[in-house]
Amino acid sequence: MNARTVFGTVIALTLLAALATAAYSPGREFTGTAVVNTTEGTRSMPLTLVANRYASEDEVKQLAEVLASGGQSSLLGAIRYRNDGQLNLGAEVRPISLVFAEETRDGYRILFLTARRIDVSEKQLGQESLEYPFGIAEIEIDSFSGRGEGSLHVAAALEIDSSGNVEIIDYDGQDGYFRDLRKVR
Repeated sequence: MNARTVFGTVIALTLLAALATAAYSPGREFTGTAVVNTTEGTRSMPLTLVANRYASEDEVKQLAEVLASGGQSSLLGAIRYRNDGQLNLGAEVRPISLVFAEETRDGYRILFLTARRIDVSEKQLGQESLEYPFGIAEIEIDSFSGRGEGSLHVAAALEIDSSGNVEIIDYDGQDGYFRDLRKVR
């Protein structure tokens, strides 16, 4: 085997590995319809989630430690000026402060976290809703089809449970789900 053949084989294998990785990457843009329960009833809105940057596992662990030691206000301070993506929900455009993906058996589970609640209702939430400062979109995307499902937490609190996992708590039934969710790119 000459040097040219070896070099060509290495390039071909590298390209195949890159294509395989791209085919099974979490994705950068997702679209669908959000169906949200509000105080006025159920609303459906077009949705686009964009991931500009995925946080590393170490970053997420550090932020979980911030939440555990300092509570929600400390976590808000730590993520407030991050810009890892964007949420377009109806006419609302909201920066995403944190995007994290983890592999599942069939694809990826991706969490999009905003440092503010997501406005989906004409009515203002009450004073007690201030304890629910985050907006969260959780999606699961199938690697093969690019289709998925997920949930939307428009006003959520975060806590660390007894097992050390982050728990999402919705404000007063203000939650939703995604319909026709798919990976665009």
